[in-house]
Amino acid sequence: MREKGGADGLSIHRRSVAIAIVAIGVLLGATARGFAQSSSDAPIQLPPGLSSESSGGLSGLTAGASTAAPSAKVREPVYDFGTVFQGDKVEHTFWIGNGGPGQLTIGNVQTSCGCTVAQPDKRQLSPGELAQITATFDTSADRGPSQRLITVATNDPKEKLVTLTIKGEVKVRVDANPSPVVFDKVRHGTEVSRQVMVSDLIDKGGFRITSITNSSPNLKVTQQPRTDGKPGAVLLLTLLNTTPAATFTDVVKIATNVSPLNIPVYGTVLGDLNVTPPQISFGIVKAHAGAVRMARLVNASDRAVKVLGVSTNNRGVSAAIAPITPGKEFKLTLELAPNSPNGTLRGSVAIQTDDPGQPVVQVPFYGIVGTFSG
Repeated sequence: MREKGGADGLSIHRRSVAIAIVAIGVLLGATARGFAQSSSDAPIQLPPGLSSESSGGLSGLTAGASTAAPSAKVREPVYDFGTVFQGDKVEHTFWIGNGGPGQLTIGNVQTSCGCTVAQPDKRQLSPGELAQITATFDTSADRGPSQRLITVATNDPKEKLVTLTIKGEVKVRVDANPSPVVFDKVRHGTEVSRQVMVSDLIDKGGFRITSITNSSPNLKVTQQPRTDGKPGAVLLLTLLNTTPAATFTDVVKIATNVSPLNIPVYGTVLGDLNVTPPQISFGIVKAHAGAVRMARLVNASDRAVKVLGVSTNNRGVSAAIAPITPGKEFKLTLELAPNSPNGTLRGSVAIQTDDPGQPVVQVPFYGIVGTFSG
């Protein structure tokens, strides 16, 4: 009986061992298949909070390396040249560098009026490199505190436009007072004069005027000595009674042994027939658009006047005139045709009348069509 029980126990033990071996084999096979599947077909599962698109993933590291930004840095972005005389040219070289880890690209360089700039000697700057931009400021049209701006386009994401500044005080060697000279609402047929004091501000002795010129035959300029003992001269500007009724402009150009001087002159000569406004502005007109402007012609005399015709010297602008009060007041209409060429618009209207003193009344007009690029 004992031998039988021992045999049975041994049999049970052997079966248990066999089952365990089979189970282990199954588990090992399943693990191997799972590993093979994960290696070839299924995506790798990253830990929570870390993805291939995050900054901690591989693509994040690659993107961070490829998007290293440049940094545009300027040594002294503002240059103060102090005090110079009018007509002097101020030249200065600005230095722009790359203070970032990425490649810096210098793009378009633009300046304000009266300033010229040389192109940078380099367009592509590696980290730590410098480029120079030289600007020249012509002070001929300036007096007093003056400033010019230079803008530099870059690929720096924080400084896409770099501003450089040239500034200082511009003194004149020779001055005119008053300047400009204004003849305001002078009655047609009358003669009016204005006195201008010309002063030598540097006073090195021996000041003299070598020539005086102007373009209008209706403006007479004469020179007189100063009576206060100071260096310079006195000019007498006379608007002659032959000046037609209209707006008036001229420039008196004076050459001296010290420095040239220009004196603008303008005004309005009023006759019996006057247009309000005396100049007609179309302003800025959109490209391809038309525009209409109106003015009034008024007769201030006791005699009734007839309008014989109206015309313009610009084919893109037509004119029409109609009576409001016959013989005394008229409505002038100007029309800019659609699809007129882009650019500056200038011209004048000629109104023909039977007035012996003003057979033709001229009315200037101006404007800009499209985008201004001058």
